[in-house]
Amino acid sequence: MKIILLTKVKNLGNLGELVYVHSGYARNFLIPKGQAVLATKVNIDIVESKKIELTKKIANKFKKAQDRAYNIQLLEGKIIISSKSGEEGKLFGSVNARDIANKITSLGVTVNKNEIRLPNGVLRSLGTHIVKFNPHHEVSIDITINVIAES
Repeated sequence: MKIILLTKVKNLGNLGELVYVHSGYARNFLIPKGQAVLATKVNIDIVESKKIELTKKIANKFKKAQDRAYNIQLLEGKIIISSKSGEEGKLFGSVNARDIANKITSLGVTVNKNEIRLPNGVLRSLGTHIVKFNPHHEVSIDITINVIAES
């Protein structure tokens, strides 16, 4: 199926490119998410006329993601999550992306749990852990999370 990309799609192409994909991928994923439209003559003309506007919109999203990443870097050392733990430093339960996102949001930077990446899975022990904040596919920073025992 021939489609026109409305955003940059990883491993597929950039804004305004005409690409061929499997019809199921286009119908079930790209088109419903607003990342592509069918490549008809009318849609090609519309995308060409709105290409500058779409480019500005994408650049604005990228800038906002960079600003949020910078604001989180300013919180370095302040992201402390307390949790119940046993004597050996193992947590009763775990600290997940939602807990981290709620803590960062309480510190003043709005974060969605889907933007937090836990490379080693949920945190199950006390101490400092490195997680990734990924608000945009081109913006990614490491965040240090300190998990302490609840008193």
